[in-house]
Amino acid sequence: MASRKKQRGKGVKYLLGVVLGALVLGALIWLVMYGFEGGEPRVRLELKDKYISAVERIQAKAWDDKSGIRRIRALVVQEESEAVLMDEKFPKGTASAEEMAYAFTLEINIRETGLSEGEALLRIEIWDHSWRNMFSGNRLSLEEKLVVDLTAPHIEVLTRQHNVSQGGAGLITYRLSEECSRHGVSVDGHFFPGYSGYFDDPGMYIAFFGLAHDQDTDVDMRVEAEDLAGNTGRSGFPYYLRARHFNSETLRITDRFLRNILPEFENAEGFPKDEPPVEQFLFVNRGLRKKNNQTMLSVAKETEHRKHWHGDFLRLPNSARKSGFADRRTYEYAGKKIDRQVHMGIDLASVRQAPVPAANAGRVAFVGRVGIYGNVVIIDHGFGLFSVYAHLSRSDVSEGDAVEKADIIGTTGTTGLAGGDHLHYGMFINDIFVNPVEWWDSSWIENNVTKKLDRVRELTSGR
Repeated sequence: MASRKKQRGKGVKYLLGVVLGALVLGALIWLVMYGFEGGEPRVRLELKDKYISAVERIQAKAWDDKSGIRRIRALVVQEESEAVLMDEKFPKGTASAEEMAYAFTLEINIRETGLSEGEALLRIEIWDHSWRNMFSGNRLSLEEKLVVDLTAPHIEVLTRQHNVSQGGAGLITYRLSEECSRHGVSVDGHFFPGYSGYFDDPGMYIAFFGLAHDQDTDVDMRVEAEDLAGNTGRSGFPYYLRARHFNSETLRITDRFLRNILPEFENAEGFPKDEPPVEQFLFVNRGLRKKNNQTMLSVAKETEHRKHWHGDFLRLPNSARKSGFADRRTYEYAGKKIDRQVHMGIDLASVRQAPVPAANAGRVAFVGRVGIYGNVVIIDHGFGLFSVYAHLSRSDVSEGDAVEKADIIGTTGTTGLAGGDHLHYGMFINDIFVNPVEWWDSSWIENNVTKKLDRVRELTSGR
């Protein structure tokens, strides 16, 4: 009996010893892994560049996977002065301290911090809740060089005459006092970027711009620039805007036409298969047309910084004009007006499947199917100027190909929303279609582009 009690007592002691040993070992492991863990906190800054202007807000995120964030301190230093942007402590046990990541915003207000133009240093220090370093925790120190820039960029307009018609194009050249992240011509809601590369001076730029067919002639035009710090500069320039009259035409839609063309669009997203043919046509002619125009104009997001083309642009040889640029079209079905749209190009008809020449030199920017326009080729002529060739029966070029003026790029056809074999020819600058007729006119090009560029090059060659 006594022997059993002794054995039972030894078993209990052994069990207690095991439990105590496990607790001690667990505590040691915790102390090593968490209490005295040696991993530094981490931080990520969303700093787009080193330039800051009057007020800069920097988004940041700090995290510590093991012991949590204890303290975040941020300051900006310039020469002998410093300004504290943030100094926040997170006691152990609070939700903020235990979070895997802590997001915060650093606001640098130049007026409040007393910073002046020139170099500065952003310093961020972060401590965690580790017991290392005499219980002060692991510390991360990060420094980023900044440049305080409070001066708006200066814009010097170099061209002196800018005559533009409704639906037409113009060219301007200008010089900037510093590198800018965004600059170009603003025309009441439309922005046309400027590009370097034409002149030897990298601070000189050219910008093709346009006045949309539906914009009034009392719009405000100006050159705008935003430098790397976000400072903006603006400059007016002399211009004369001419009003234009655009033709109107009525297109009669027949059941036969609908039977011929609608099957091509049945797989388009959102096509109303259960609706009557007229409603299906309106879906194509309205919504799909708008979407297709945006698809083509989006090609202008990438353009070559060089002028590929020379002289006037070619039109389809031996062709007759069937529809003009910005024609106001009214669509009738069974004697009723069902829709109104504007034609954003010129329709040219020749023989069936006539060879289509590149209007001028450039690089093929797009080849593919674009809804109502069928098979399309788009050529980048440089500095944001593009030409469009639509309804092609086939294309003979690939994206990226360099083409010379008059190179054959495909043949005319009836693809898309075409009632007969023809070429839809268009031109656009950035986000608006412009009148191709101007670009077919050698005198217009000489007066509005070539002479202006030559004159600016002559005036600035000695500077």
